[in-house]
Amino acid sequence: MAGLKVLFVTENSSDDDCSAVRRLLVLKEGLENLGVQTGILYLGDYFLNTPRLILPVNIPHFLKIVGEYEIVHAAGVSSYVMGLAKPFGSFRLVCDVHGSAEESKLIKKGLFDLAGNYQWLVSLVSTKISRKQGDFFITVSEPLRQKMIEEGIDKRRTEVIYNGVNTELFRPCKEKVANETFTVTYAGAFQKWQGIENLVMAAQSLRNAEIKFKIIGFKKTDLLLKDEIRSKLGDRVELIDFLPNQPPELIDHLSRSDVLIIPRYWDPNSESYGNAKYLRDTFGWFPTKFAEYIATGRPIIVTNLDVSSDFVRRNDCGFVCDPTPASIASAILEAKKMPSEELDKKGLRGRQLAEREFDFRVTGKKYLQSLSRMM
Repeated sequence: MAGLKVLFVTENSSDDDCSAVRRLLVLKEGLENLGVQTGILYLGDYFLNTPRLILPVNIPHFLKIVGEYEIVHAAGVSSYVMGLAKPFGSFRLVCDVHGSAEESKLIKKGLFDLAGNYQWLVSLVSTKISRKQGDFFITVSEPLRQKMIEEGIDKRRTEVIYNGVNTELFRPCKEKVANETFTVTYAGAFQKWQGIENLVMAAQSLRNAEIKFKIIGFKKTDLLLKDEIRSKLGDRVELIDFLPNQPPELIDHLSRSDVLIIPRYWDPNSESYGNAKYLRDTFGWFPTKFAEYIATGRPIIVTNLDVSSDFVRRNDCGFVCDPTPASIASAILEAKKMPSEELDKKGLRGRQLAEREFDFRVTGKKYLQSLSRMM
């Protein structure tokens, strides 16, 4: 597909190092490695960027850039914006689907949760327009792809492209990991569903187990949470601020840990709580950090709420637990009691999985093959 040009579009700004942006950048890198010309458009860099639903007022400016590309790849709000722009351009639209309006509705705290209601409205509008205007749809997991097919999207217009990772950048530590104190590390954001509260409660219950915790990713808006965690865990936790554009430092923390954790959570007041299969099949979640974690060659602990747990079970590269403090604590203890050689073997199997399934060259090749079907 010589001469193909693909534009990636995100609602975020160019200084936002979030998981959604990292997914696009890895896909972008994978295509570039195969000789495809790419660009990226940050809708959040434009003056009129909030609330997100007004972003279409900037379409005349966007079209000046979009006109140079045959393929536009967009997700979430950006797919809504590009869907509205499509009648005025000559590009084909690839919609990158990470979730659904149903998911946003379940996350709402109640009838009068203004922020939750707005998020649900944004998701609903984005979904309606992207489904109508999209030429091709990619998802982060097979359950999510199947859900789209059930909703009426032609199977031939869908594909699963996993959240990838640069395995040349995210690598295992060169020397054998030998911490004085068994170390469990989490790196990421702190939305409710990330399960940090459960992780802290699990850590509190393990106060006599000689385990150190590292929690990485605090921003200025997380100062209260940071203080709260420090007050509960004291010197048993190392709290590290967000590390923007410093992957070597982040990778060093990850690769030198005994085990890495993704303690994802679901609201216990929800009717769907406790039905892990329902949640996996309905929402098809797949954390971006999963591929980054396993690429560092360390074993991983995940809760059974998304497809990452299926990968862990099939490849024996970590531990799967329920999304509760007690189950998380039990998994951590199981990992601590395991001989270091066995932990290293789990980590190696995770690294091999990352190279086989999630490397940016693998996801890039699969994505390019998918694009060839719609050209």
